[in-house]
Amino acid sequence: MDAYSGEMPRQRSSDLFPTDQPIPASQMIGRELDVREIATTLAGGASVVLAGARRTGKTSVCDAVLGLLERQGLYTVAVDLFRIATAAELAEALVAATIANRSPLRRVLHQTRRAGRLVADALHTSAVLKSKAQLGEELEIAFAPGLAARDPDRYLDYALALPGRIAAADGKEVVVFFDEFQEVAGPQHPYGDPLTKRMRAIFQRAGGVSYLFAGSLEHMMRDLFTPTHRALHQFGGFYDLRPIDQDAWLEGLAERFAADECTVGTGALARIVEYGEGHPRTTMLIAQKSHLTTVELDIRELDLTIVEQGLLAALRAERASHEQTVERIRTLHKLGLVVAERVARGEPVYPQLSRGAVRRALEALRDAAIIESRGRADWRFNSPLLRRYVAGVGPYD
Repeated sequence: MDAYSGEMPRQRSSDLFPTDQPIPASQMIGRELDVREIATTLAGGASVVLAGARRTGKTSVCDAVLGLLERQGLYTVAVDLFRIATAAELAEALVAATIANRSPLRRVLHQTRRAGRLVADALHTSAVLKSKAQLGEELEIAFAPGLAARDPDRYLDYALALPGRIAAADGKEVVVFFDEFQEVAGPQHPYGDPLTKRMRAIFQRAGGVSYLFAGSLEHMMRDLFTPTHRALHQFGGFYDLRPIDQDAWLEGLAERFAADECTVGTGALARIVEYGEGHPRTTMLIAQKSHLTTVELDIRELDLTIVEQGLLAALRAERASHEQTVERIRTLHKLGLVVAERVARGEPVYPQLSRGAVRRALEALRDAAIIESRGRADWRFNSPLLRRYVAGVGPYD
């Protein structure tokens, strides 16, 4: 109890409306059908490609898919390429994530990492020795950090093939999840060139394994999997996450406000959804800031005025990031800010400007994950809050 008010302590706004980390399956709103469909496809042996802008819920959906598949008895392997800089690191991460499906090896991995150094007897446990006999001596890289760097190509090929080996050895279906997969096509070729050819050669021979590829740069993901000359051409089918419908948003947001005993005025939730423009993180952030406003005012009623304050608070919270993005836009192309502002305002982008220059500016903004194409001549900002900010920068035309 609150010693001063006699009321129950308020719940944290960031707990009710999380925005900056993948959301647990139990807290997702409106994604149940997506999770079931993707899980069913993967369990059936087909691979899936999930592409879309950052902070739209891809990783949360993929984590929920893996959780569902684990409960169904499948092995799962997950690596985030944003966190992996070299081929050797990728090999180590893949091997560790793969063998963690065996409980005895998972315990040895945990002990090794807790020690912060190589555990002296780790390589001599019966579980490790048995697994090395089944899966290859290269398994040692999971317990000997830095070993893979001695021969990155050899160990990465081993790591890519390991899910197939463990599937055969244990009689299990395996699903491998690569998050931010577009990193394999980065200009520096961090994992070797051409990695996709090696992947295709290994993956197509891996019985009992399906793959989930997620990426936040849609044009790069489509370029990796669509053209006939690409090594991964048609290796996985693209899956488009459904927009979260208004009824799901209204129900989900209402439950979270009710968890803190907040009453909701007519139209307040609908206004949050309207301001969020269907973008999961933006909608949650406005809801979070609206709830925080009620905490600051020591009230438990959400009305349209509170939602307006929530929107303004969300814009203030993102201002520094938006300022940096605008400066980046200025450097992308000489017409970058002009074109960005027109897109933000929903105006035609070509009038009184060189069509070629505008096209190059649009492509630069797209490649920087600031805008995306929804069809011919239909460009949208990935972030509704950034769109609002940029729309107020001008005028420039």
